[in-house]
Amino acid sequence: MYQPYLLALHVTATALVVGTLFLQSLVVVMALRLNNLTHREGIRLMQRRVHLYIYYPILAAAVLTGLWLAWLVEAFEEGRWLYWKLVLVVLLVGLGLLTGGELRRERVAKGPAMAVHIVIFVVSAWIMFLATAKPA
Repeated sequence: MYQPYLLALHVTATALVVGTLFLQSLVVVMALRLNNLTHREGIRLMQRRVHLYIYYPILAAAVLTGLWLAWLVEAFEEGRWLYWKLVLVVLLVGLGLLTGGELRRERVAKGPAMAVHIVIFVVSAWIMFLATAKPA
């Protein structure tokens, strides 16, 4: 039984997860360029709060609704596309956890911070391709 409201919730939550991750990586780069220590600390505090109170709850909603939808439409039997999508989702979740850990430890390096949003974009694009094309 297909539930369109569940799909709408999943797509919205997924877009917010990717957007939050992308925003976090861009703000990290911006914070590294700030000279004023007070401003830098304020940005880092905001980043930690966004990650903890916005990213993690939305991530849980996206993953749970995605698994629920896959179970409802029996997508696990359709083909390998879903398994590849799940591998990429785990990679994206790992990037989010890595970013959250770096924010807690306050040791964000400029090089990886600049590369993360490129990886987020590429992984997200592949996830969207697999979800829409559903290749065999």
